[in-house]
Parts: sequence; C-alpha cells; structure tokens
Amino acid sequence: MENINEIKIKLIQKICESENFYLLSSILKNLENHTTGNVSEQDAIYKSERPMTHEEVEEYFKEDEVILPDYVMKMIERGREDVKNGRVVDNEEVEKYFEQWLKD
Repeated sequence: MENINEIKIKLIQKICESENFYLLSSILKNLENHTTGNVSEQDAIYKSERPMTHEEVEEYFKEDEVILPDYVMKMIERGREDVKNGRVVDNEEVEKYFEQWLKD
C-alpha cells in the first residue's frame, strides 16, 4: 500500500507531465474547495440539489408500459405451460450437460 508521500510524488509527476488545461484547472479547483482532513462529499452536491417531492419521485420512477409482440407473448406463455407441466431442467442438469458437451 502506498503511503501519503508516494501519492504526493506521483501526483506531482502527473501534474508536471500534463498539458491538459481543463484537467489541471479542475484539479486545482477541487483542491482549493476542500479543507484538510475533510472526508465528506463535495458541498456543491448538497447545496445545488433540492430534495425531490413525493410527486417528482413517483414520476421519475414510474414504469413505462411495455407492449411485447404477439410472438414474444406466445413464447412466454409456452414457457409458463412448460413450468406448470414439469417440462423443466434444473441448473445442475444444465451444468452437467454443458460439461459433457465441452468434453466432446
């Protein structure tokens, strides 16, 4: 595990090698906005966002109605009938089948 001095040296090397203005200014801004020893999230996250109302939450997470084509619905119904009538293979059987298939 790296110690703090190794991290500082690596950061300084990367900063010196970089020619990316936006990256460097972003690093500087980020470092200027944080106080020493602060482990909380950026203040801007909390100050800029207001909590959603109940209605907004409901709207944001509402489910869209999905209409499947007839052939997909028939496949689903056929699968349900297979399960109902015991025409299924459990996971262990499938794994054994694939193990044998891969050996051949």
